[in-house]
Amino acid sequence: MKDLHRAVDVMHHPHQYSDLELVEALEAIQESPLKPIYKEYYKRLYKRILECKEKNKDVVGQIGYFGG
Repeated sequence: MKDLHRAVDVMHHPHQYSDLELVEALEAIQESPLKPIYKEYYKRLYKRILECKEKNKDVVGQIGYFGG
């Protein structure tokens, strides 16, 4: 994923993208010229997304990753 803006969009709207796109977005952000504090933010956001996806696996019906 070469476009940093798209990578950021993927991270902020994970329900609209595949797991592969999430991984590619994280990699693109980590390789970008962003400041280290932002890279750490997105690394933690990715971890939260994965935790929420795992927690919502057993839930019947379609709810958002963050309970919305």
